[in-house]
Amino acid sequence: MKTLQFSLLVISICLLSNFYSVGQYSEGKKYLEGSFGIGKVSVKNPTQSDALSSNLNLTYGKFVTKSKARFWTFGFSHSETENGFEYNVKNSQNRFSIGLGNEYYKPIFGNLGIYGRLQGNIYAGNTSKTIKDDVSPSNIEDTDTFSSGITFGGSGGISYFVNKKLALVVPIVSSNLFALDFSQTKNETMISTSRTSMISYSISPTINLNLGIGMRYVF
Repeated sequence: MKTLQFSLLVISICLLSNFYSVGQYSEGKKYLEGSFGIGKVSVKNPTQSDALSSNLNLTYGKFVTKSKARFWTFGFSHSETENGFEYNVKNSQNRFSIGLGNEYYKPIFGNLGIYGRLQGNIYAGNTSKTIKDDVSPSNIEDTDTFSSGITFGGSGGISYFVNKKLALVVPIVSSNLFALDFSQTKNETMISTSRTSMISYSISPTINLNLGIGMRYVF
């Protein structure tokens, strides 16, 4: 709710301040956009759970016309959780992705405009789960999953120029249209070792609310 209120406040300020125009996109303009986040949650309750997460996203784009840009993206995310209720359980996940897409931009008035994106991604990642039980060794288990695939989707939002070099970007909606995934899992216990492979796909043209705020350097 706080994110929604802050986003609405930013949009309102943009609308009220458009009487002074400082910039817009044009053919040949390039931009760099990035975000980084890190968080840790430690809850001291009977489950004794801890969670750590981090993510990095970088985007480089170039406008081939004043209303269309081609962009490339790189993303990385990492998460860890630990639970020690009955026995110790650790989960970790790493994921890399690269993407290519087109951005379509429409100025509204002054410094304000709207944009829409169509983007394809290739990703690869690893997920691991470890169960340790000092009381019952038969509960010890290690699961490791490698996954990769491609996704295709879209997103849209608002772009507002703070000055000629900096633009405020407010994503509003996103959609995952298609995904093709491959995964290979290895499971080890005190008794046996097994391996499984799976290929799956999904076609789900749904639209999700995805509010956020980012900065873009234009040059």
